[in-house]
Amino acid sequence: MEDDPDQGKNKGTGTVVKSYLYQSDSILRKDLAVEEYSRALKDDKNLLWVDIEKPDDDDVDILLNVFGLHPLTVEDCLVPNARPKVEQFPNYLFVALQAVTLNQPEEEDEEEEVEAVEVDICIGRNFVLTVHADPIKGIKLNQDRVEKNSHIITKGPDFLFHSITDAIVDYYFPIIDKLEDKIEDIEDDLFGEADDEALNKLYTLKKNMMFLRRSVGPLRDVINILLRGDFDQISAGTHIYFRDIYDHLVRINDLIGTNREIITGALDAYAKISTNKLNEIMKILTIICTIMMPLTLITGIYGMNFKFMPEIGWKYGYLFVWGLMVIIIIGMLMFFKRRKWLS
Repeated sequence: MEDDPDQGKNKGTGTVVKSYLYQSDSILRKDLAVEEYSRALKDDKNLLWVDIEKPDDDDVDILLNVFGLHPLTVEDCLVPNARPKVEQFPNYLFVALQAVTLNQPEEEDEEEEVEAVEVDICIGRNFVLTVHADPIKGIKLNQDRVEKNSHIITKGPDFLFHSITDAIVDYYFPIIDKLEDKIEDIEDDLFGEADDEALNKLYTLKKNMMFLRRSVGPLRDVINILLRGDFDQISAGTHIYFRDIYDHLVRINDLIGTNREIITGALDAYAKISTNKLNEIMKILTIICTIMMPLTLITGIYGMNFKFMPEIGWKYGYLFVWGLMVIIIIGMLMFFKRRKWLS
């Protein structure tokens, strides 16, 4: 593999550009100069893959004049806000996908949240162009494969596009696995000492699952559109590979649905546990109040300011009242126990 180590690596503005050229003589070059893109695109036997991370206005000329993209496509690449979609243009196919990642919270007590990163991909007769605002693990994985002389860049732009899409979809699985582990931990906590922290974690997990579901649905629709065979850029031999991606998305959607049900069940369990705890507290307070009522009555009677009360002058009156109250307490506790009101 021939390298141009000083070409096209980083433009100094935050934008990172990586390029790979597989030539008809089976030579793989990487990090080409921008001036070489046009020459490489003139040979239909070549395959040029250019990946632009954090694009800026300086990349507009490359997108418009070198790759011949439509201004609307350029706008989608520079201002990522589109839902997953497929658009056919005369000399390329534009596909917008969503990769997902778990953010790193700033505070230790904060929970990780799922975030989406748009990946815009253009597939031409002899090129693949990928544009994204943040690093994508699926993109990095395929770059490593290409640099290790993988066959994915030798089978045409549609197969390279499939490999990138497949890696993006596959990274949904480890995120779901990580969220499932969190769900299991919280379920264990619920039957221990459930608190507001566990409730907040559950709501965060539910929000993450809803976010994943909203991402997977449109992505599945995009793959389904690609499977129709309406696009010249996707050969018939590659359809089976995209069908495999579609099956992965169906499985991911099922996993998300299952985990949402588990979270909903955990929230219901939390509500029941909280209600039971409140009922236990109210039960104890009710018993205490019930026991105190006759005692309050007794002390209230003997607290009246009447001058002539028979027991007032009795030598053992004070002890009698205490003994009476103790007998009442014991009697009521025995009554509650017999009726199984005390657990």
